[in-house]
Amino acid sequence: MDMISYLPDHLLIIIISFLTFQEAARTSVLSRRWAHIWRSTRNLDFNERFFFNIDADREVRRRVFVKFVENWIDNYQEPVLDKLCITFSRPRDFHVVVEECIEFAVSRGVKVLGLDFSDPSWGDKDLLGKNLAPSFDLPQVVYEHRVLESLTLFSCNFNVSEIINLRLLKNISLGWIELRLPSLPALLVNCPLLESLSLKNCWNADGLRVYGKDLRLRSLVVDKFIMSENPYIELEAPNLKYLKYSGSMAVFGVNGTRELEEAYLEFGLESEGYIAMGDRLYQLLHQLPTARVLTVCTYMLQVIPLELASNGVTPYFGVGHLTLKTAMQSSEQRGIRYFLSSCPCLQVLIVNIVPQRIIVDLDEYERDNVGEIWALNAKEYHCVNQTLKVVQVKGFKGTRHEVGLLRYLFCCGSVLEKLHILVAEKLENQHEVRQLLGRAFRGLKKASNDLHISIYRR
Repeated sequence: MDMISYLPDHLLIIIISFLTFQEAARTSVLSRRWAHIWRSTRNLDFNERFFFNIDADREVRRRVFVKFVENWIDNYQEPVLDKLCITFSRPRDFHVVVEECIEFAVSRGVKVLGLDFSDPSWGDKDLLGKNLAPSFDLPQVVYEHRVLESLTLFSCNFNVSEIINLRLLKNISLGWIELRLPSLPALLVNCPLLESLSLKNCWNADGLRVYGKDLRLRSLVVDKFIMSENPYIELEAPNLKYLKYSGSMAVFGVNGTRELEEAYLEFGLESEGYIAMGDRLYQLLHQLPTARVLTVCTYMLQVIPLELASNGVTPYFGVGHLTLKTAMQSSEQRGIRYFLSSCPCLQVLIVNIVPQRIIVDLDEYERDNVGEIWALNAKEYHCVNQTLKVVQVKGFKGTRHEVGLLRYLFCCGSVLEKLHILVAEKLENQHEVRQLLGRAFRGLKKASNDLHISIYRR
């Protein structure tokens, strides 16, 4: 018998509570004893999507899910609960059951509460329409539960004047709601321990302000935040380590983020690009001087060169780890060159191949000129010659510019040690990929004797 089975039940419950709810459920097959241990886990995740495999229509599945939750609450014996998550789209006729479940958790001193009432069918069109009313109102018992440390509310209406009483909150995640401009500063001021803030699929008619010289905030995620009029984002967070922004273009004012280590920038909701947009991106990058890890999207790769064409200035960043989300299309190549030129200390380059989005349409002459960017006698980059050690290509398809970049790195990467190529599904035949790369590298001399090339399949 394994040593863990000698432990008493109360210790096993503590251990199993570190597992996800689904992982804990899987332990029930280990033995007769384990068949019941998992039912005492302090980490509960009631998710209606776990019941999608039931062969019945949606309403029947929902009733089965509700019955499961009711039975669990009725039979739960443990006096303490660490975490409760409820994922139940538009509960409608089941509000009473949901409120009873929340009261059950609060009565056991829950510290992590997640309530997601959004519909999995909602998408960007619904978000842009901004006509999604919250599906549930946060019950009063939560506002009075002052030991709460983490709160997630998706499609759940809440009263800012009362939620600010939860002064022990360290993590807040909000989604699928309208977040009016005064709400966020009130939360930040009255939650002095807040370290992580996530805003996903939210909207307002104004802008976004996250500021305060005494903020302890270390992580900020703004994922598809829609602002309809003169969008702007004002950010001042002296302890911020991680910043993710995904959405449409805005005017950014980022100050006092001297501790920032990682930035993720994605403008997937933006469909137009012109010089003014390129200037905004250029200015944004200048406002993130301390970032050592940077992820940029295809929109940035296509639009930022428009601004560079007007002034020709290439700044220098201290980025050591760069991820490019790119389709490796012609209109992105100058952007890729811009970042290689701007990151003289780059050590790790990740090229993540994504679906094509044409923001800037090059004419035939420009496309031909772009083809020369990765010529072996083309411009040299300090990072390629001096610092770049690891390159990973995810979703390799063997396109013209993908092969051109690999050839260039092969011949010019003087200190390159690892070249990892993760093949796309369309090229699952590894022999075919090896032949393609063999032809690409044939007759070329690698610049680094330490270079090791690895080819993987998904």
